[in-house]
Amino acid sequence: DGEFYAQLLRAYFDSANDAIFVLCNELKFLSCNRRMENWLGIAESELTRHNCRLPITALVGNKDAAAHFERATQAVLDGEPQCFECRLEPPDARKRWVEIHMTRVDIEAGEMVIVVARDTTERREQMAQIYYQSTHDSLTGLPNRASLKEFLEAHPGEGGALAVLAVDVPRFRDVNEALGHHLADEVLKTIADNLKDIVRQYRDTRVFRLAGDQFVVVSQGIAAECWKEISESIQHDLSKPLRQSGIELTLGSKMGVSLYPSHVGNPRELVQAAEAALHAAKQQTATSIKMFYPDLLASGGERLVLLNDLRQAIEDESLAVHLQPIVPLHGQGMVRLEALARWHHPDRGMVSPEHFIALAETSGQILPLTWLVIARALEQAAPLIREERIESVSINLSPYCLLDTGFTVKFAAMILRHGIEPSSVMLEITESIAMSERMQKYTVMSLRELGVELSIDDFGTGHSSLSKLRQLPVTELKIDRSFVTNMLNDENDEAIVVATIQLAHSLGLDIVAEGIEDAEVLCRLGELGCDYAQGRYLCDALPLAELQDWLDSKKTSGHVA
Repeated sequence: DGEFYAQLLRAYFDSANDAIFVLCNELKFLSCNRRMENWLGIAESELTRHNCRLPITALVGNKDAAAHFERATQAVLDGEPQCFECRLEPPDARKRWVEIHMTRVDIEAGEMVIVVARDTTERREQMAQIYYQSTHDSLTGLPNRASLKEFLEAHPGEGGALAVLAVDVPRFRDVNEALGHHLADEVLKTIADNLKDIVRQYRDTRVFRLAGDQFVVVSQGIAAECWKEISESIQHDLSKPLRQSGIELTLGSKMGVSLYPSHVGNPRELVQAAEAALHAAKQQTATSIKMFYPDLLASGGERLVLLNDLRQAIEDESLAVHLQPIVPLHGQGMVRLEALARWHHPDRGMVSPEHFIALAETSGQILPLTWLVIARALEQAAPLIREERIESVSINLSPYCLLDTGFTVKFAAMILRHGIEPSSVMLEITESIAMSERMQKYTVMSLRELGVELSIDDFGTGHSSLSKLRQLPVTELKIDRSFVTNMLNDENDEAIVVATIQLAHSLGLDIVAEGIEDAEVLCRLGELGCDYAQGRYLCDALPLAELQDWLDSKKTSGHVA
């Protein structure tokens, strides 16, 4: 019977998925299972051979790891079970990370330590990959804003000088609209590669991509003194013609420079200071590189503070999304909603959307702001759509959003998560995006193929081509409020409204009039055959609870317009 149970125990021992081994108090092997043999590439008989026992510390890499193993073993022998991670580095087998569990056992033969080791290599690699993705830009492979923030926060105040160069490519938006975001991405990758080549020449200097065409170069120590040389190298490189798909492009650059400790008292303030200097450079036609100075803070300080507050509000998700009804003017159609960002600043009160959205556009915050609005809009509107209280929700997209190559996939996942049809979401894009053939091909078309409805916002203020308009995958035109508000007092404005309504209907598109502020304009739009109306006269943008009350009141009254 004893032999049977010994064989059974050995079979269990050798069939375990984890490596199991037994050590004496000198950390030498007394026994191990087959998994451990495979991991080490050494047979148990060799590990346990009399007078030649190999200590585990010879297989765990560096001296620090070996010393830690010794301390852990002593703690186990003192009656304290141990759990930790270490790296096995056998001479003739694959290196791997393992999670070690050590327990003491007392038997007649003496004190022993039983060790169970679980392979954590794959988990560590996955964690490393996730961390890399969270700290690096997927397009260029450069470290991103999160990585920059981490780097600056880790820099000790007494850790030496730092120089930050905020780099912007002012003509990139034109390139994007002319070539489309697929080829524009190739341009961005070329710019990133060129910047990497430049900073590689300087010790302790690295480049980050924040968003869109915004990059930051950081130099520390002695290299920080070379900021002028680095910035001039970047300026020279970006001023040279760049060939992309047979087209010669001249991009140019604008830069803002800030230094620690000369300009700011904390390394974390460097990026804000450099961006303030960059903003000043972009306001001056003749200036390409602008150094941050205290008087610049005096003139641009409010913008800098507001930008910092906006970043914090986006990170904290403290911006609100209000919903404004888009009301049908004929028949019994259902109300639609437009999601609009609202920012109630704790000290300044309500900040104008035009102000903070423009700030987000120029500071690289528009992508996180848009994703926040999308998430809130779907969260609030999806239940109303499922309950058939509204038809759809509209969300505005900045051109920068369509530079994100993963936008459609991520957006589709969010819609799926909320259990609504893609056709119940309307994305509002500008005429310039809609008219870009390559943008249509690579982004707008992919959104339409997903089933999302597309609307051209502020129609009439851009440069639409009628021949292209009929080929666009849009389902709606929105007449800009500048034509609607004064249409009863200006024959030209009314003529534009009439022509736009007729054009939309001839193409089978819905038409929405924005900026309705009185009953007379609303009545006239109805007479002209406008399909939907939106504006303060009908209902302002409201928080969800108030919007639900408004919907209930209209349901009770039996009409919405």
